[in-house]
Amino acid sequence: MICNNCKDAYFRAKLIKMIKGKWQHSDPLLKMLLFCGIVMTCFGLISVLNIPLVKIFFGKSLSEVMTGFSSMDTAYINAMKFIQIFSQLGLMLVPAWLCGWLFSDNISLFFQFKKINFLQIAVIVVVTICLSPLINLLLDWNSHLQLPASLAAMEKMMRNMETEAEKLTESFLVTHTNFDLIINLSMIALLPAVGEELLFRGVLQNLIQQATKNQHWAVIITGFIFSAIHMQFFGFLPRFMLGVFLGYLLVWTGSIWAPILAHFINNGSAVLLSYYEQKNAININEEKIGIREGEFWMVIASVIITVSACYILYRSKQKST
Repeated sequence: MICNNCKDAYFRAKLIKMIKGKWQHSDPLLKMLLFCGIVMTCFGLISVLNIPLVKIFFGKSLSEVMTGFSSMDTAYINAMKFIQIFSQLGLMLVPAWLCGWLFSDNISLFFQFKKINFLQIAVIVVVTICLSPLINLLLDWNSHLQLPASLAAMEKMMRNMETEAEKLTESFLVTHTNFDLIINLSMIALLPAVGEELLFRGVLQNLIQQATKNQHWAVIITGFIFSAIHMQFFGFLPRFMLGVFLGYLLVWTGSIWAPILAHFINNGSAVLLSYYEQKNAININEEKIGIREGEFWMVIASVIITVSACYILYRSKQKST
């Protein structure tokens, strides 16, 4: 029996070694097809698994949860949080890690898990916080866009989707305890920061750069897909700009930790501000910063700080090269 177990372990190890990095030197377009196949497969599995898991853990059907969360009932919200966390793991982290494992024999090198220095960390923290007024202005412009009259039905559908997404976010941000805050920071800030950056910047941007031989096109195309995949047309422009910013952070620092850090700060600050507003500790409407009357100077300052910070990161990359 021991010998059989040893043989099984040996063959498993051998199989893993054979498959690992198998498509490392394959054509970039083939890798892209494999990437899409892996993501779609994971999407299908997560969609199917969510049905029994929600029933087992919460005693409710998936359709009940999807229609009942807007009632702000804690049971429905907790079920939606479970779906969100499970989906983040299955749709972002798992496919990203599988792609890194199949497309390289050195996952650390593939994802660029390289240390970033103190100057880079400080600049990333400052610029990510100071981006808010500019992001808010773009969001305000984007939200007032109107489609042609012939597409009125489509516009109505997209605005309804935006409303539903806002309701979901608002229900998630309701916190009663410190444990709720930890869950929200993990679900809204940590998991998306790690999962989305590994998938989009770590894998997709990498593959597009291999295919186009141009890092700028890779950043722009990845930023476009990153924004489009969220299915929020009236928030497309600011999310696209944020995606481009995150892409260039990877280019300028040569480390995936840079966009992960910026993504975490961007999402985490919204969670913390909402938490302290509910505690009546502060009274700041983050989404209105820079777009209220007399605050346009904040947008100008945001642009100046962003450009300056990007230049510092770019120059640090040039010097290190």
